[in-house]
Amino acid sequence: MYTLLIHHNGGGGVSQFLKTRKHTFTIECMPLARGYWLLLQSKKERYLTMKAIVQRLRRLPIQHIEVHHVWGFRINEIQALLEELSVPYDVFLHDYYGVCPAVFFLNDQNRYCEMEKDPLVCQRCLENQHKSKRLLTFGPPPHTVEAWRASFNLLFQRASLIIAPSESTKQAYLTYFPVLSIAVQPHPLPSIKKSVHKQSIRRNQTLHVAVIGSIYQHKGESVLLELLNRMEQATAPLPLSIYSYGSLAPALSEKRMIHERGTYEIDNLADLLLEDAIDLICIPSIVPETFSYTTHEAMLLGYPVLAFNLGAQAEAIKTNRAGWLVEPTTGEALYKRIKELCEAKQKELESDLT
Repeated sequence: MYTLLIHHNGGGGVSQFLKTRKHTFTIECMPLARGYWLLLQSKKERYLTMKAIVQRLRRLPIQHIEVHHVWGFRINEIQALLEELSVPYDVFLHDYYGVCPAVFFLNDQNRYCEMEKDPLVCQRCLENQHKSKRLLTFGPPPHTVEAWRASFNLLFQRASLIIAPSESTKQAYLTYFPVLSIAVQPHPLPSIKKSVHKQSIRRNQTLHVAVIGSIYQHKGESVLLELLNRMEQATAPLPLSIYSYGSLAPALSEKRMIHERGTYEIDNLADLLLEDAIDLICIPSIVPETFSYTTHEAMLLGYPVLAFNLGAQAEAIKTNRAGWLVEPTTGEALYKRIKELCEAKQKELESDLT
């Protein structure tokens, strides 16, 4: 008996989580620019229509379906597939696509929208970002944010189980869909060799801050740019070095103020951080994460974490008392907090000398 996994094949946290769901008896369904893939026992089968996909799947003994992401699909086709196969399905809430067609709650100013509830405001935001075409390709008329959320609400209500990876994600979805029953199941985490970073902290007087993961718009590009600009404008330089492990937005690379270490494998991250004598890890995401693998990886490695007071990243830091939370979500606020941490390190060093 097979389990069908429906997802967007788009990388990120979804792909990382799917590694824990795949086994010999899973089938994957994912969209292409034209048509769809079925991945069955390492064999790819391409189909041009969802109707052909359904015909193929009906010949297989599928006992359960997991809906992980529907980016790239038409919602009415997914609903038709679920009805045709007529087996129980679960929905996993990997991000906020179900309420925000722009996915990340970034408004047309590239700022966190505070989870705007008014669908008309959201509609104007999409139009200003030139992303309203997503509404057109997602399903039949009416092509509105209100209809978008109604379609997801129907998908959720028919599910056997709706799973959120954090309590903050559950609560956020309930503000839009208050009658849903949502279970919280944190993602499993890899075994990571814990760093012994505290032995390296006193090697120098400069605070070494690491940024891990890919840093683009919603992951903190703008606030890091603000931070770097503020550092340039300061009358006295901060005793601070910033290191990145992952890919950086071009605008950040051009500043040449961050030591770029490139992409990393989780198995060697501890050694990389230790080699650079990292003191703390910054997760600069300007929107609420639903889980934040990078935050959990940082904590597993034994590092304190600095992040904005948003979403699952803040929830993890609060629960584990594992770092500092910054408000508001600005580069200036981040600069002030890092400046305080630099001063605290200087005092600690002076105390050790005396």
